[in-house]
Amino acid sequence: MRVSASRASLVFIFAFILNCNWLFAGDAIPKAAWRRPIGQPLENAGGVKPNLKGGMIDDGYWQGEPVGGFGSGTFSRTYRGDFSRWHIKSGAHKYQTVWSNQFAMFQQQEGGSGVAQVLTATHPDDGALRSWKWDYPVGAGDYYSLYPKSWYDYRWEKFPAHVTLEQFSPVLPNNYRESSYPVAVYRWHAENPTDKPVTVSVLLSWTNMLGWFRDFGPDMRSALDHGNFNRVLDETSSAGHMKGILFDRVRPQGVKDDFDGQWAIATLESPGVEVTYQATFEPTSGAEVWTP
Repeated sequence: MRVSASRASLVFIFAFILNCNWLFAGDAIPKAAWRRPIGQPLENAGGVKPNLKGGMIDDGYWQGEPVGGFGSGTFSRTYRGDFSRWHIKSGAHKYQTVWSNQFAMFQQQEGGSGVAQVLTATHPDDGALRSWKWDYPVGAGDYYSLYPKSWYDYRWEKFPAHVTLEQFSPVLPNNYRESSYPVAVYRWHAENPTDKPVTVSVLLSWTNMLGWFRDFGPDMRSALDHGNFNRVLDETSSAGHMKGILFDRVRPQGVKDDFDGQWAIATLESPGVEVTYQATFEPTSGAEVWTP
């Protein structure tokens, strides 16, 4: 089976209904965390980039805390909401937004109309995913960062529920093995300040990026995805019932390259939460995901 890059994306949705007045189980955001309004450019950032030599890097000010273990591959989500900074291959630095890698949200209060929005304060410049609702309002909430955690505190008047995303890298005290795992954990916390139930759906879409990190170039121009395919995961373990997608590729001679391997995204089911998935979709329009 061969899936090209344009068919290697997936949608992963989990939905829950908030009947209570509030629900927040996360840690309080530390006052010492760096704070920035979501998607707000820096003031007086400078209009001229220095002439960097000797392999120095300047990606501009759209940055975010990296996720991933110590000594393993990492990537970053900027404080405007896009995944852009990739350190997957040892020694390689790539800075490019992958537009089909996104978080999006749907909210609907009982008796009201629903609203769906990509949680990124920008939009593709190549016409990709043109049916999706881009350009989350700049300043509608805040981004906080204090490694190994960061938070996206979404506060938009069109969302009846207050939702916070907590991002975590597995940096564990006195535990070097699990702290080295290439893992990113995202926990969603929701609070319903209204007197009516609110349905909240969170979407995570991701591209099968195997073969995208073969070289040391600054972007994905040399991406090679021949033989890539996605496989559904549906398993029960001691931790609970898990659903997800495994990103893989055909390897007639096994894994031989440092850029090769597998990726996966997954979540555990919990009471009041329904998990659905779609293994592939066409990201030119993306309507088959966005419309429903």
